[in-house]
Amino acid sequence: MSDREAPAGGAVPADEAGPALEAVAGAPLVVRRRGGRRVTTDPVPGSDPTPAPAPPDRSSGENDRQLRDDVPPHWG
Repeated sequence: MSDREAPAGGAVPADEAGPALEAVAGAPLVVRRRGGRRVTTDPVPGSDPTPAPAPPDRSSGENDRQLRDDVPPHWG
C-alpha cells in the first residue's frame, strides 16, 4: 500500500490523521439562523384591511357521506 492509499474500509488511523483533522475538530460549530423564508407583500389597493373571518368548516359526516356516494357504477 502506498502513502496516498487509504486502508481497506477507508478509515485512517488517528496517528496518521494529520493537521487537517485536528483543525476541523478544534473549530467550534457555528449555526447561523436565517430570517423568515416567506415573502411579505403589500395589500392590494382597495382590499379590506380587516377581512371577515372564514365560514366554519363543514362537518366531517357530510364529507364522509359524499365520499360513500361517489363510488364507481360497478361497485354496485
